[in-house]
Amino acid sequence: MDSAHPEAHGELDPLFSPSEKRDPTLRFRGALRAEDLIGRSPPMTELLRQLALLAPLDVSVLLTGPSGTGKTHVARVIHASSPRAVGNFVELSCANLPDNLVESELFGAAPGAHSTAVKAVEGKVYAARGGTLLFDEIAELSLPAQAKLLQLLQSREYYPLGANRPRAADVRVIAATNCDLKARVARREFREDLFYRLHVVPIRVPSLAERRDDIPDLAQHFCIKACIRHRLPPLHLSQWTLLTAQAASWPGNIRELANAVEAAVIRAAGEDAREVEVRHLFPDREDREEATAPLNYREALRRFQTQLVRGTLEDSNWNVAEAARRLALTRAHIYNLMQSLDISRP
Repeated sequence: MDSAHPEAHGELDPLFSPSEKRDPTLRFRGALRAEDLIGRSPPMTELLRQLALLAPLDVSVLLTGPSGTGKTHVARVIHASSPRAVGNFVELSCANLPDNLVESELFGAAPGAHSTAVKAVEGKVYAARGGTLLFDEIAELSLPAQAKLLQLLQSREYYPLGANRPRAADVRVIAATNCDLKARVARREFREDLFYRLHVVPIRVPSLAERRDDIPDLAQHFCIKACIRHRLPPLHLSQWTLLTAQAASWPGNIRELANAVEAAVIRAAGEDAREVEVRHLFPDREDREEATAPLNYREALRRFQTQLVRGTLEDSNWNVAEAARRLALTRAHIYNLMQSLDISRP
């Protein structure tokens, strides 16, 4: 036996502690305030690695990923784990921001600058001074508003409406979107120069279909939070409920899962149940009775494969190449699975 190799004597790799081998995210969590970012899957490990690297740096970040994946929460983790944590975290939703209110909302207004400014109005940039400003749903920002944001990012100064002197913009900008900004740039719906200003550090937040191994931990986490929030007796999800949740399709991602678990906890508590069962989590499922019945290994595996492949295809808008990438399979394997599992695009 070679004494030069520690594993020959049953010793551990000196680069990793036993806990790090069980949970590869621990090596990055130490640099972050990310207690509510639940998961140990490879996509989650990669996300935490990127956050640990970028949080201390004062650079703009573009968060992308499907709706409901928790991009706002990730932005809060970046803020809380950065030197700017002493400042405010301010969120601006761009979805329903009228053009005539953009400057006032962003930069504020001096008294008399417009009909509603009877006194000085402080904008979001001032509120976030020394901290972080999140532009949520940045793709929905109008072209005139995009020009104003670009000017802010370039000059790091801004003028409140009606003011004669500029103010310094001491903010870190994070933008979030579930849209393909490159496609919007190609259609001239989003400014190319602003895109590259925001695209300094892009981070993609993975969908639940890409990190199904995390679903049981997430579901139990939401269960605990729901019991505490509603002051209910402690509950947990049964093992079969966890397996069913892991195999289910969650097109609304974490947001949908969290809401479903909260509702399930309330139903279970209303029945004085000891555990959250499948019927509580999926009350409207047509196959609920079949789902709660014990399955043999072959039937359970086929059901899991069907839900996993179908859910990933739906989440990928039925793009087989993208689904293959997310599942780490070849396109040919995906097509074979679709045929053997009788999965077809609607």
